[in-house]
Amino acid sequence: MRSATTTGTTVYTYRLAGGTLDGLLDAAQRDVWPNSQCEREWDLLRNWALQTETFQADESESLAWAQRMRELNTRQLDYPEWVAERLTALEERMRARKLTQANLRYAYGYRGKRSARLIRAAVRNSYQRWASEPSDV
Repeated sequence: MRSATTTGTTVYTYRLAGGTLDGLLDAAQRDVWPNSQCEREWDLLRNWALQTETFQADESESLAWAQRMRELNTRQLDYPEWVAERLTALEERMRARKLTQANLRYAYGYRGKRSARLIRAAVRNSYQRWASEPSDV
């Protein structure tokens, strides 16, 4: 688990203006976020959240694909049947990937109209999920 220290009270401050992504993520550990006038800082966090969630989705999808192919291979189908099953699995995979990407782009305001309040809530929620996951380091 990543270190996350929160006081239980979310703080919004202008003092994070001009901050770097690392500084913003450090502040988020204490549940301190840029205020609503810090658009550049929220853009940095929004981009980080989208990229982080995209990577997590890609990684999860890749593991699921490997498992599905492992199961398909254990069935020892004839070649035409195997190709048809694999093609169906590929089509489902692509449809699911596109839907996931579209949902993430919408959640973070890169597709369609979405209020800054909802985008920022999505960023905070993404950070909380990320902070509560086991760290790879």
